[in-house]
Amino acid sequence: MTSPTELFYRQLQSAYAFFNQALFNNRLPDCLITMQREKNVMGYFSANRWGNQRGDKTHEIALNPAYFGAYSLIEIFQTIVHEQCHLWQHEAGRPGRRGYHNKEWSEKMESLGLMPSDTGMPGGKKTGEKMAEYPVEGGAFLKACHQLLQSGFLLPWIDRQPAITASCQPRLTQPDMPANLVEIAHTKLEEVFPDLMDTDTVRLAAKTRQKVKYHCAGCNSNAWGKPDLNLICGGCQLPFTAR
Repeated sequence: MTSPTELFYRQLQSAYAFFNQALFNNRLPDCLITMQREKNVMGYFSANRWGNQRGDKTHEIALNPAYFGAYSLIEIFQTIVHEQCHLWQHEAGRPGRRGYHNKEWSEKMESLGLMPSDTGMPGGKKTGEKMAEYPVEGGAFLKACHQLLQSGFLLPWIDRQPAITASCQPRLTQPDMPANLVEIAHTKLEEVFPDLMDTDTVRLAAKTRQKVKYHCAGCNSNAWGKPDLNLICGGCQLPFTAR
């Protein structure tokens, strides 16, 4: 009998290998995929993080399982490819300073059909410290997702106590993607596994939700507070917007 660990990591490895072939011409080296409950991030890349007794080194791509239930499969795919672009840049390009997503990384993402955006929506900045992205309709990324979903890909296990964070992703698809695959791609995994979710914990997490960052576009000031505050900048008299 295959263990939950084997099943889960086998699927993640198959997704990594699939996107490596479909988007990077299989030029990325294998790496170590880990699960890390890092706050406020869906994933990260760490170069040469692991080593063995022979002196070999390998990169790490970490994914945050706390987001798996609250987000859709396509957003998990985006995270994998986002981090693969960091790995590609480490191997073949010139990475920015630690944590910075520079122009080279941004252009690579665009070339694969993922538009960098600091807001995760159209119109956001394409470079910066904390970056999200959204799929470009008709782009290579969505074409690859279509192929992977057609193969029957699903995650066999999800976290029953997911992070309570609303997705901001636009619902973009391949023009020829069948309706059933569109639903699979964009449906939150907690809705795919409704009977598994720990609803008491979900309600508790919603009550203890972390502070929200608010930003003034006039003077670039930031403030933090509970969700749904209506804040006005004292200097600019402009409203703060949640980020």
